[in-house]
Amino acid sequence: MTAIPAVHPDAVALTVFRDHRGQPRTYTIAEAPGGRGSIERSVLIATKLGFIRVPEPGQVGYAVLDLLDRDDQPVQELCIPTRRAFTWWYRTLGLRVEATG
Repeated sequence: MTAIPAVHPDAVALTVFRDHRGQPRTYTIAEAPGGRGSIERSVLIATKLGFIRVPEPGQVGYAVLDLLDRDDQPVQELCIPTRRAFTWWYRTLGLRVEATG
């Protein structure tokens, strides 16, 4: 397993994307109130719990954790491997399904 890289220096927010029963589902953006430090803490805890990993070619996880810059553009992508891990991120970040339309 590849080690989780350092959090991208431009990361200021997080969001999740997953395929839910064949339908792409995006979630609200969670801005880090403590800045990059709070993102680093969340990534460290999730790494120790096995709740994120580096995406590997040909492997699809349960969901994708996107680290976003100030313009809400992805600057780093990590894999959420299981439903249990997704639930932890969902609760930790207070995510909700993004409204469409």
